[in-house]
This record gives sequence, C-alpha cells and structure tokens, in this order.
Amino acid sequence: MAGGRYDLITATRTVFRDVGALQVLIGGSMLVPVLVSLVYREWYSALAFLIAAGITAVAGGVAYKLNENAPEPQRHHSMIIAALGWAVTALFGAIPFVLAAYITPSAVLESLVPAGANYQSSLLYFQNPLHAFFESMSGYTTTGLTMSIREPSVGHGFLWYRSQMQWIGGAGMIVLSLAILRQPHGTAGISLYQSEGRSEKLRPSIVGTARAIWKIYVGVTAAVAVYLAVATFVVQPGYGIENTIFDAINHAMTGQSTGGFSTLDDSIAGYDSYAMELVHIPAMITGAISIPVYWGVLSDRNIRDFTQNPQVRMLFGLLGVGVVVLTVFLARWVGVPYNGDPIGYVGRVVTSQAFRDGLFQYISAQTTTGWQTSAIGDWNNGAVMTIVLGAMLLGGSAGATVGGIKILRGYIIARGIRWEVTRVFLPQHAIEDLRIGQRTFKADEANDEIRAAATFAFTYLLLLATSLFVLLAVVPSEFTLADAIFEVATAQGTVGLSAGITGPGMPIVAEILFIFQMWMGRLEIVPVLALVNSIFRR
Repeated sequence: MAGGRYDLITATRTVFRDVGALQVLIGGSMLVPVLVSLVYREWYSALAFLIAAGITAVAGGVAYKLNENAPEPQRHHSMIIAALGWAVTALFGAIPFVLAAYITPSAVLESLVPAGANYQSSLLYFQNPLHAFFESMSGYTTTGLTMSIREPSVGHGFLWYRSQMQWIGGAGMIVLSLAILRQPHGTAGISLYQSEGRSEKLRPSIVGTARAIWKIYVGVTAAVAVYLAVATFVVQPGYGIENTIFDAINHAMTGQSTGGFSTLDDSIAGYDSYAMELVHIPAMITGAISIPVYWGVLSDRNIRDFTQNPQVRMLFGLLGVGVVVLTVFLARWVGVPYNGDPIGYVGRVVTSQAFRDGLFQYISAQTTTGWQTSAIGDWNNGAVMTIVLGAMLLGGSAGATVGGIKILRGYIIARGIRWEVTRVFLPQHAIEDLRIGQRTFKADEANDEIRAAATFAFTYLLLLATSLFVLLAVVPSEFTLADAIFEVATAQGTVGLSAGITGPGMPIVAEILFIFQMWMGRLEIVPVLALVNSIFRR
C-alpha cells in the first residue's frame, strides 16, 4: 500500500512538472496580445492579458519548480500529461476573456462595435466563464466554433489572441514545450511526442524533431501570410494597408493551423467577394498537408516527395470528387429555382452559386479549417450529409494540423480490405505483403497497422454516436437530425463549421458536450481515456 501511494505521488509530481512547464510557455505567449492591444490602444484588453499572463506563468512556474526533480514520464504518464495539459491550458486561456468582459467599461465596449452596427460587443458573452472556457478550448484545439458571434466587436487584441491560440494548438503545445523548454531523453521524449497523436520522426532526436516541426510550421505560415497580403492588395486595393496586413497574418495563422477563426464578421463571407474566397482556398490546403511531407521536399529538394505521397494524392482526389457531389446537391437548394430551364440563364445562376458554395465549403470541411461562406443550416439534408460523411469524418492528412479520423487511417483500412480480399484467391502458402505508400509490411505487421487504424475509427464513430444521442436530448426542436449530426461531427473533428446550434444561447449540456468533443477530438481520444482511467483506478 505504501509503495502504491509512493508511486502515485511520484507520478503526480511528474505530471504537475510537465503541465506546469507548459503553462509557463502559455503565460509568456499571452504577452504578444498585450503588445497588439497596446498598438491599437485597447488598454483594458492589454491589462486583462497582462494579468492573465502573470497568473498563468506564476502558477505554471510554481508547479514546475516544486516538482523539478520528478522522474521522467513513462508512456501512460505522457498520455495523462497531454490530456491534462490541454485542459489546463484551455482553463488558463479563458482568463483573459473573463477579465476583459468584467473590467472593460460599457463606453469602451461600445467603441469596439463597428460604426453603424446595432449589436453589443461579443466580449460581454464572456462574463459567463463557461463561454470563455468554450472559446479557449475551441481555440487551442483548432476547432473554430465560437461564442464571439460578432468577431470585430471584441477588439484587435482578442482577434489576435484567438488566432494565436489556434496557431499554437495547431503544431502542438507539447511539441512546443519540447522544442523550447523541456528536453527529456530516451523513451520519455518519444512518449511525450506521441501523446499528441504524432509518430513520424523528422530528426534522430525528439527534441530535434520538435524544433524541425516548428521551423517548418513558422516558415509555411509566414509564406501564407505574405501570399494573402499580396493577393488582398491585388484583389481589394481599397481595403487598406493596415487591415490587409492584420487580416493576412491572422488568417495565415488560423489557415495553417486549420483552425478557422476569422477577423471578420461572418468569417470569409465578410469580404463579400468571390475572388477573396478563391484567394483563401490555398491557405486551407497548405494546412491539411502533412508536415513531414514539407520536410521531405525541403530536405531532399525533390518535389516527388510531394506528388508521390499517398495522403497528398488522396487529399486532392477527395477534394475534386467531393466538390462535384456537393455542388450537385446544392444546385437543388440555392436561391433561384430551375423553372424547368436547367441549361438557360436561371440554370447557370443556380449552378454558379452552387459551385461557389460547394467549392469553398467542401475544402473548408475536408481540411477541417472551418471558414464559412454559406448558411449551412439552410442547406438540404443531402448537402449537409455530403460534408459530414465525405469530408468531416475523414479530415486531412495525418501529421498535419487537421482533425477527423485522418486520410492515412482511411487509406490503411481501404488497402487492408483490398489486401484481405486478394489473399482469398492466393494459394494457401503464398506470402502477400501489404504496401502502403513507400513502405512494405509483412503479414503480421500489416495486420497490426490495419487493426490499429480500424480500432481508432471504431472508437471515433462510437464517441460520435454517443455525442449525437446526448445532443438530440437537449437541442431545440427547430434543428433537424442532419443539423445535430453535423454539429457533433464538426466539434469532434475540430472543423468549426456550424449549422447554427453553437452560440451563446445553446443549452449548457450541449456546450459542455462540445467542449469534451473538441478536447478528445484534438488529442485523438486515447489520452483523455487514459486520464479518466487513471482517475478511477486511483
């Protein structure tokens, strides 16, 4: 008994130390929106960030210092550190929202609302701590569901903070900690690295791999920001230099993280420009491509690492097919009826609008970015389910910042089914290897890969089904079954598109449900289950 209690205390110290180290970094990161708020003379927002940064860094520093000599984590400790670390980060990340909502005077809040608008500042919604926690969890998990229903009314400091949360969460907070602060050796580093759903090493050491990930991530984000700024200057020269640069940097962060928060009211639809929608499509696709693919292209200086990657090929193939199917369903819905003239003017109007919505929204869903340009809650059920089944469940590439089951797992399961069927027609003693991309697996190895992918997919769908039943019990009657399916899929897949259920007026049970789904979806379920299991076991 005494030995068991000692092991529990030792494990707790290990978890507290690593979670504390993470909060030191998160607290330091809050100083950036302090500077942004000062630049835009948003004094109360700056004060909220400064206080929150101090609270977060001090709490994390104390936890780290008191347990500095704790043993390195084993595999199950790393899973708990990941689950608890993301939850605690979201909790501390909510503090600036709550503080600003209470300390900002009414007159200042009114000044944040754009001229001519007749709504209140969305900062007021964060007087409810649960809304603030929801926003923070949505940010760090790169989901993009939001309580800031009027984004411009929160001020530039909080617009930046929301984008920054998604950008940090996209590459992984534990990966950030490994790259900057904590440098464990051996299996401890590998376990921490894998706890956020990563497996492929870019460098011989885990610390080197973490730093390589962040170098690529920063580089691609910077390139996307320059691209968006230049493209916006060309497409909308009257938008203003300051607005262009601010939007470009923020959308580069939320695009590369496939998070989907926006600086605009109504997301990308706020530009009211088809050209601007087209401009933002590449910013979503770059985030859905695996970081190891970028690493292979840059280190080998060979574009074939990109063109021959099975996940990249499948991503573009799925996008092509999905856009066509969604356009067909939307052509039956968009504003103007066919009137029996599908090849005349009316037909062209309908098809053009359907393709515009289908192109952007399907790519947004498949990449799990979540930028929105259409009222999805008004779509027909066929269009809604096309996005859910064709895009949101699978998501983008493993090793990228996306959510969902991941293309690689879907590819492995599909190849596995074909492999099993092929083996039926072979002689009894024949040896048939399974080839996945550039790797070839023996029968036992292949079975392990297929089993792991299928197990995760089954667990993912089981969680989704359970969440659907909970949501159906509390969702208002005006929402359809398709709307409910869409909303649980977007939360768990960290997509961020909404059929209209998510908002400050949503049922509390649904809000808590989505928080858990976002948390579990970003960490690929297992770390959260490990945390729950450890609590009940002890």
